[in-house]
Amino acid sequence: MIKIDNLLIGISFVSVLVVSLYIGVYYKTETYIENEKEVYRAIAHKNITRLHKVPILLYHNINGKGPYSLPFDKLKNQFTQLQNNGIKVISLQQMESHIDEHNPFGEKVISITFDDGYYSMYTLLMPLVRSMNYPVTLFVYIDTITQGGSKSLTWNMLHIMQKNNIDIQCHSHSHADLVKLYNQGTLESRYALYREIYLSKKILELYLYKNIDYFAFPYGRYSVELTQLSKDAGYKRVFSTDYGPNIVTRDNFCLRRHHVKSNYSEEKVLSLAW
Repeated sequence: MIKIDNLLIGISFVSVLVVSLYIGVYYKTETYIENEKEVYRAIAHKNITRLHKVPILLYHNINGKGPYSLPFDKLKNQFTQLQNNGIKVISLQQMESHIDEHNPFGEKVISITFDDGYYSMYTLLMPLVRSMNYPVTLFVYIDTITQGGSKSLTWNMLHIMQKNNIDIQCHSHSHADLVKLYNQGTLESRYALYREIYLSKKILELYLYKNIDYFAFPYGRYSVELTQLSKDAGYKRVFSTDYGPNIVTRDNFCLRRHHVKSNYSEEKVLSLAW
């Protein structure tokens, strides 16, 4: 019994040490701020054309209910417009590889993401992207899975979606405002940041048996410090809701997304992709 207690004490000590390193050493230092300048380092390139740009669209719910929801038929028409106008939908992984290599595309491309983890992602989105062969990304937060009701996504649903054109990535643990948490500057808020950014990643990796490489900031709110914390946690890229395309010849760690609102016309969405 004593041996078991000693083992538990040892595990607890190691856990506290890891948390302390994450929220203490990396929380706020001069080096921490200076390194962030590299996030937006531009790679010299004379002629920036549409082939260097990758717009990323952001959607939320698609059942037509609520302020952030789009009617499904409207989403379907927007997707069809992209297809009819020769705009190729690519995964975030494909986009990342071109950014890493500073390599423009040979055709117009776009990436599509969804946030939060609504039930309609399974019932409506998955059949659509499977039929159109569109690779999209769904950023989920942990609480919507573990504390949801009968109309919430489950781990099994996420596994099925992962096999059907929907890549699952991280959107924090509880969808908290990370900027507010950081600005509180308390020990409790530092642990909360560790939970929202780092532990959420590990939980998804544990249940989905895959690496989680991307993090979307809740509410699109971020800062230099939060971007660095995300990098320290092991993410390859983070995503905001700043508008504008992403230039593949710029070595950006924080990428932009354009939130598609329910009142956007098909022409408006096409203009974002064009």
